[in-house]
Amino acid sequence: MALFPLDIKHQEFSTVMFGYSKKEVRAFLDQVASEVEAFQKQLEKEIARQEQKQTEVKQEAMQAGNAVEELKRREELISRTLVFAEKTKADIIANARKEAENIIKEADLKAKRAIQEAKQYLSVLEHQYLQLKEQKRQFLIQFKVELQSFQDRINKDPLLSKDSELRLDSEFHQIKEEIIPPADNTETRNTKG
Repeated sequence: MALFPLDIKHQEFSTVMFGYSKKEVRAFLDQVASEVEAFQKQLEKEIARQEQKQTEVKQEAMQAGNAVEELKRREELISRTLVFAEKTKADIIANARKEAENIIKEADLKAKRAIQEAKQYLSVLEHQYLQLKEQKRQFLIQFKVELQSFQDRINKDPLLSKDSELRLDSEFHQIKEEIIPPADNTETRNTKG
């Protein structure tokens, strides 16, 4: 099936979760379509040029044919000149055809090379995508483990348990009473009041 620039520009891909970036795929397809379109225009110009050459050669051949009719009535020298002109015409046409075939082959090779390069680039992008996906997965696993570790530490904190909080408050008041006896507390309150 022939591939045209519009086919490339309007190519759609199915999407899946974490699929290709539509923006990148679209940009790539637009670039490939532009290059194929430019190549196609260049090829069309070259074919038109070759057709113009062939038309000119045909016109020359027709003029030579008319001249042949007139020259047939003339001497043998003119007849030999006509044979030479016919041979030259055939060579020109053959050379023009060969040149056109070579141009088409070269254009075909360039197109195949461009497609191969595009496939290789797409393969590299896919490899990079898979690497990034794996790096993200590894990061999330590590982050989850660290987050779980922090949650475990928080859950084990004595201030989150009411019994532990009461026990710590009680221990604090005992230490305070040991440092400042209750009589001193009363005096401190009286001085403040």
